[in-house]
Amino acid sequence: MNNNESGKKNRRITDSRGFWMVVSLAAALLLWMYVNATEGVEGDKTLSGVAIEFRGAETLRESGGLIVTEKDRTTVNLTVRASRRVLGKLTSANVVAVVDLNRVTTDGWNSVSYEIEYPAGVSSNDVTVVRSSADIVNFYVDRQVRKTIPVVGEFKGSTAEGYLAEDELQFDPLMVIISGPKTAVAAVDHAYVAITRSDVDKTLSYNTTYALRDADGNEIDDARIMMETQEVTVTLNVLSTKTVPLDVTVIDGAGAVRDVNTRIDISPASVVLSGDASVIDGTSKINLGTIDLSTFATDYSATYAIIPPNDTDNLTGVTEATVTVTIIGLSSRNYDILHDNISCINVPEGYQAEIITQALPVTIRASEETLSEVQVNNLRAVADLSGISEANASGVITPVVRVYVDGFPDAGVIGEYRIYVTLTEAAEEES
Repeated sequence: MNNNESGKKNRRITDSRGFWMVVSLAAALLLWMYVNATEGVEGDKTLSGVAIEFRGAETLRESGGLIVTEKDRTTVNLTVRASRRVLGKLTSANVVAVVDLNRVTTDGWNSVSYEIEYPAGVSSNDVTVVRSSADIVNFYVDRQVRKTIPVVGEFKGSTAEGYLAEDELQFDPLMVIISGPKTAVAAVDHAYVAITRSDVDKTLSYNTTYALRDADGNEIDDARIMMETQEVTVTLNVLSTKTVPLDVTVIDGAGAVRDVNTRIDISPASVVLSGDASVIDGTSKINLGTIDLSTFATDYSATYAIIPPNDTDNLTGVTEATVTVTIIGLSSRNYDILHDNISCINVPEGYQAEIITQALPVTIRASEETLSEVQVNNLRAVADLSGISEANASGVITPVVRVYVDGFPDAGVIGEYRIYVTLTEAAEEES
């Protein structure tokens, strides 16, 4: 057989389907023999960042009111030894370090070892932990508590011109309830609300959340604390303000007229009031009192209490005002009203009046020109006895008299005057 024929024969063998089936079976047999020979060989594998899982937290909280609040670690690094077949099934994601909280009964720091939990199909008997970055886990267990804290706040915005915000905000409810770990809750002193709106011109009232703060005013942002009361209603009372002048009621008299020959000075001249807009808008002035110009000769000064209208506040803090009245351009002169010019009217029926006073000294105020013309005969005093009751209608009485300056309407008497009068029963006429 020549070489050419031999080559053709070999090609027929390699091109044969049966030949390659035999080769494939032989290769599979060899691979199977290799795997079976090597799968029992042990090796090491490092699993980094294996999660630490705490189990039994719900039971711990429900039975003892305890919760885990701090942990010294959340993962652990493990080096494990197992057969290559088993190692192929292990990853950092499907291996868990389990801490059993059912063994914890009191609050405080705990040091507990963990158990390694492997994925389905892998028994702990198949794996040996060669090394670990930590054998135990340290964690703090705190007691769950509830606490009632006050709600406080402040207005940090601004009001529109002519308006004033009250110093204190109003809250409903006044207290709120929080719950959480004892150490976390203990740091909370109060709930805080701030209003920051600008140009406020009316009372505000709305629902809002709040922040937790410690006794020094530092904000506490702790996700472990639950706010059992989620919102509060905050009210900011906004008042209207107004500058209101002070004034007095003047009774003209004795020749003096407020707008003609009288100067009135009030110190302070005005105050600033705050209150509801409907009240403030209707207030044009504050009246301090009444002054009768006929009760003094030239000057008068007195202190009056400043009494603001109901439901308003005096923002100036000044509670009294001094009123000074000065008579300008008038003079006064003393006269005696003679007995003949003193009379009584409205004498009670059945009585007769006898005037005891023979001369009544009075002070008349008018301009110098008028006073120079007034004569005694221009003066008369009249006592009105209509107010005398029968019980007092006998003996000596002292009625007030009204003094007239006849012919001089711009002149008047200063002060109040009385005369002495004897009342007796009138004698019956004989028939």
